[in-house]
Amino acid sequence: MKKLLITGLMAIIAFAGVATTVFAAPEVEQPRIVAGLHYTEASATAIPKEEAQQIGLNALTQFFGINFDQLGNYHVEMGYNPAFDPRAMPMSAIVYQFDGADGRIPVENNEVPDFIWPANVYRSTWHGTITVPNNRTPNSSGLMLRSNDIFRFTLDAQTGKLVRLQFFPSADPIARPNLQNECMGSPITAIEYSYNMTAQHNIEYANFAMQLAKDANIFESDVLRAALIGRGWMMGRNNSFELVAIVALESTTGETATFTLQGRNRKELVGVDFYSHMIDYAVDRDGNITEPTSQFVGNPQISNWIYR
Repeated sequence: MKKLLITGLMAIIAFAGVATTVFAAPEVEQPRIVAGLHYTEASATAIPKEEAQQIGLNALTQFFGINFDQLGNYHVEMGYNPAFDPRAMPMSAIVYQFDGADGRIPVENNEVPDFIWPANVYRSTWHGTITVPNNRTPNSSGLMLRSNDIFRFTLDAQTGKLVRLQFFPSADPIARPNLQNECMGSPITAIEYSYNMTAQHNIEYANFAMQLAKDANIFESDVLRAALIGRGWMMGRNNSFELVAIVALESTTGETATFTLQGRNRKELVGVDFYSHMIDYAVDRDGNITEPTSQFVGNPQISNWIYR
């Protein structure tokens, strides 16, 4: 990448960003998920854990404008995921397909549907989870309110290239003026709003995301197009239920990413996924190396592309 993010975007700036809703018992901290194997299981050719951690912290600072040196006693956990090659899957593993009537049925590996192929071979990755205490007690109703702010990052374990960044903002960790508070009242309100979003919303979010991507230079080539592909809700700032929207982005050379934006008007970036950075190459059913597949390029399920 030419650069991660220009300084002017820090105040604006979401596996980014899809958040899983977890309902916990009253006054009990929400469970956290730390991805990856223990770091001692990293391959000998992976960059050192300490280097990966610093790259992740620097990226979170640049994308989300956070100065971890000002946030007190934060905690970092690191994990490692090895590369994944579908040819190495045990032949005894059960594979399922949908039969269109009764749900899933097991099939033999050599009968795996054609749409599975070519299958992507994924690179090894470092994963980091950072928790920042914010001295707030979780909501007594048991809703998803964290007593920590949580940041996550994923890097290519061999090169340090960014794969994913996430921020779950439950309260302002630092003074960030001009960020409007939004509250939709309940998750149902946010979901109902998302169901009623129109083609005009798609244009609005796509154009916003493309400008953000252009200003941040997230791609090596120019931004080509964007589309609103997902929406829902997550807990936001000051105990608010906020709309989230996921926008797919593609460059002129086929690089792909998604932005997760939180807040109907604010559109704060809380998640970034560089999907094309995860893939090394692809293999066909016979094990031959071929061009990687993309969830965006040529995907007939995304018909609402807005071009720059």
